[in-house]
Amino acid sequence: MILKPKFFIAALFLCALQVSINAQVSPHLLLAEGQYDALIKQLEPKSQSLDFPDSYYLALAYQQLGFPNKAIQCLTNTTATLNSQQLDLLCRCYLSTGDYTKALPIIKKTYQQTPANTVNLLRYAEVNHFYKEYEANVELLQEYTQQDSSNYNINLFLAESYEKTKQTSHAITTYQMILQAHPNNQKVALKLANLYYSDKQYVECHDLCMPYIERLENNKNFLLLAGMANFKNGSNHNVMVMFKRLEAQGDSSFLTKKHLGIASYRLENFDNATSYLKSAIKLKDDDPEVAFFLGASLGQSNQPLDGKLFLLIAQELIKPSPVLMEKTNLKLAMMHFDTGHYQMAINYYNKAYIYAPSNHQYLYRQASIYDYQLKDPDKAKELYQHFIDALPEDLNPKKGNELYAIKLKKVASNRLNNLIEEDFFKNGIN
Repeated sequence: MILKPKFFIAALFLCALQVSINAQVSPHLLLAEGQYDALIKQLEPKSQSLDFPDSYYLALAYQQLGFPNKAIQCLTNTTATLNSQQLDLLCRCYLSTGDYTKALPIIKKTYQQTPANTVNLLRYAEVNHFYKEYEANVELLQEYTQQDSSNYNINLFLAESYEKTKQTSHAITTYQMILQAHPNNQKVALKLANLYYSDKQYVECHDLCMPYIERLENNKNFLLLAGMANFKNGSNHNVMVMFKRLEAQGDSSFLTKKHLGIASYRLENFDNATSYLKSAIKLKDDDPEVAFFLGASLGQSNQPLDGKLFLLIAQELIKPSPVLMEKTNLKLAMMHFDTGHYQMAINYYNKAYIYAPSNHQYLYRQASIYDYQLKDPDKAKELYQHFIDALPEDLNPKKGNELYAIKLKKVASNRLNNLIEEDFFKNGIN
């Protein structure tokens, strides 16, 4: 249908009127309605000549849409002194761009003016945290919590600052307080569990993780931490349970394979241990624990010397740790003894003794092999005597390991006397 001229003119007038009305919508109303794009479109062309509050509205629209640099340019494009609203927005923009150097003077000034303002305090704490001024944060936040100890964000910053300044007991107490008020907060629960773990409070770590493991569908973080805590605590059945649940959720990571393997070894399920540890070493071949326990597991098989290579690899990876060098040499000695390689067993017992010179039973074991396996009474007598002489005189029978040494000394003394008598009757008096 073709409009008559008078109707066409009227339509054009109404359209122009509508455009004019839209163009005249106040920036304040556009801001209130969240029409940031429209506000920018209206004010950006004259951004060089805007006065407050329009310059503030434009900067706020930029900031809301994720253009903090444009907001900063808009706010600083003036020689006039910025009011408190503008300074607050400028500070937020600097923080969002990570420009803490420029944010800090504003934060300090506003905090000094209104120290009870929680927003300013949190910003101050954020910058301190970035600059690793943890002790300053502790002092700053403690002062606030003396008046109000219920603020979640303040307490979280304070707990993290305690943790960073090695005030572990205070950090734990603060995390506990937060968690008591927010029991479903997985972030805080995991922070507290990790702190228990690093502080070697393994039982507490396990107990904290368990409720989250039972009620959360996505509970892998808590399963892993509980499994690690039980591993450190020597609770190998619990280690199996936690990492088996991770495995059932599709976890085939190195840590899962490693801990299932070592726990299986400690539970004397050597076939299971071998299987897991072989998988683990394929994923990461420079872990000394995996190499050691794989070698030890294979050492319990029908072909014990199959484990020798992995024990030697473990030795190369753990040098110069005397404790672990002792353990690997002990395993190698036992492995060679079980396969009838007695001289090699003696050599490895001797190496173990070098790394653990206070463990004198390695001398006894060498003497025993010379005595019963190699039938070399002279070397046996020499080492029995060396063993007896090396033991301290003041052994305490109330201590388990020293009681064992006392009993072993008695056995060695009797056997040494027997060998001397046998030698006397065999050779007579010269």
